[in-house]
Amino acid sequence: MVLPRMSLTRSVVKEFASRTPIEANLPALKAINAELAQKFTFSDLDVEVRKDINDLFVTQFDSASPAYQSALLELVRILCRDKTGVNLLFSDALVEKVLQAGGIFPGRPVANFNVVTEAVKCLVNALFNSVVARSVFEAKCEGQLVARIETILEFLKASSISADGDAAYTFPADFEFLKEGSRKAIEDLLFFDLRIAFVSSAHSIELQRKWVENNEKAKVFLDVLSFATKIAPIPPTSKNFEYATEALKILFNVYCHASMFDVDFAQTVANECARIVLNHDFDDDLKQNAVHLIATMPCCMPALCPLLGEEEAGTTTKIFEGYDMRFVDALLEVLARKVDKTGKEEVDLLSTFFTTLIYLCKNHKAARRFCRLKVIPPLRASHVEHPPDEGVTLRNKIVRLMLSPTNLRDLAGEFLFVLCKRSVSRLIKYTGFGHSAGLLANYGFLGSINEQKRESDSEASDMEDYKEVEDKVNPVTGYIIPPQENPLDNMSEAQKEFEAMKLANAMNRLLDEGVFQPASVGPDGKPRPVSHVNELVKDIPDENSDSDSD
Repeated sequence: MVLPRMSLTRSVVKEFASRTPIEANLPALKAINAELAQKFTFSDLDVEVRKDINDLFVTQFDSASPAYQSALLELVRILCRDKTGVNLLFSDALVEKVLQAGGIFPGRPVANFNVVTEAVKCLVNALFNSVVARSVFEAKCEGQLVARIETILEFLKASSISADGDAAYTFPADFEFLKEGSRKAIEDLLFFDLRIAFVSSAHSIELQRKWVENNEKAKVFLDVLSFATKIAPIPPTSKNFEYATEALKILFNVYCHASMFDVDFAQTVANECARIVLNHDFDDDLKQNAVHLIATMPCCMPALCPLLGEEEAGTTTKIFEGYDMRFVDALLEVLARKVDKTGKEEVDLLSTFFTTLIYLCKNHKAARRFCRLKVIPPLRASHVEHPPDEGVTLRNKIVRLMLSPTNLRDLAGEFLFVLCKRSVSRLIKYTGFGHSAGLLANYGFLGSINEQKRESDSEASDMEDYKEVEDKVNPVTGYIIPPQENPLDNMSEAQKEFEAMKLANAMNRLLDEGVFQPASVGPDGKPRPVSHVNELVKDIPDENSDSDSD
């Protein structure tokens, strides 16, 4: 049936409020919802219209039929897509009605499954955009939400191991309405409940604190993750993939700001994430979410690379200096693939890979040495035939990230610097000074460029064929620049002078416009601006000085 087009105006809302019976409003309300469904902003709705909608909802909702309740909830869900003015739409009374309809208000059982489904959809939008909705939910309903997630999970576990599990399962009184829903409807409800948990925890540090301090609640989300990833592979379009993704994101919210937490439980969470990273059958996007979570609990990282006994060592080939390096190896493999797949606008999402690797390499000597062999192995002559940022090796990919105009470039450079044991000369050898100058300037290490190599820099010495060409490598570019014809060779002296003046004029113009400024290396090893060219040459030794011949 094609519904007539309707506009949402104050007169229409007033008409809805005065019409009896209220069910007579349903066709017009459905038409309005259909008209608004394609929109995401509602600048034409003024303050009074939003207040009138609030009053209409609060006044009519309890006495309405399930169909009319669903239509009212759909209207609110659509309108709260627009963050502007959303708090004018929401009052404490309206939010409580929606929470009651969603079946997560303590002591207020519901009967109609379809209304619950529409209410939880509404809550996802409301909690995302409304401070009022979040405060009421957090104060009164977060515990009931976690309890329902746990109930649905137990139902899904029971029905997965029993042929008649769906029919035989007895739901608690607070969630008895679930027996009216099909298995698919209950699975959908679990997804929306997890979305509510994610959105609310993302916006509230207080809720994060509550859940990180209460292992029983945090364990519910860990149980969802374990259940969803029990059997691999998980197609990205499956419900289990959605559950696992949401559970990882919720746990990330729980731990991302936590300074104190139960380390034993956190280690269990980290181990579960490591299991996902290690499983070749899981999607890289799921693994990336697992890495995001691991990065929030650095104290748990070293245990992911344990020292193995003789019997345990026979279970894996990824052993280095007696330590299990399967997790680190898998982490590097996922990073290499994600660098290729991630667009420039999303490259910062790889930050947690580097955060995890940097912490591990700083605090686990074997992990650092293993990563160094994987990422910056001893150089061969073939490695310096092209720029460090060109190629398919992980070193090439990381050097490319050092050139990206994002926060990730500093983490990528820091990772390589840690692998080089913070040796300036070694970093320049693997990246070229042009790629690492910014990092060295930030650290105040520009003054260390010409320092002699430390003995430890020759650890895992380079290949003989590289040593034969080492003197030909341009330290700025990091590779051997092929011989090129000098463009000045075919110029007359007048042409050379003309080109030199053009260059000088261009540089003066850039200086005057403030595009760049001459600098020297200060006492702190960082660049400092100079006001006169004499400051750049004052420390250059006199060519006629006798000091060259001792």
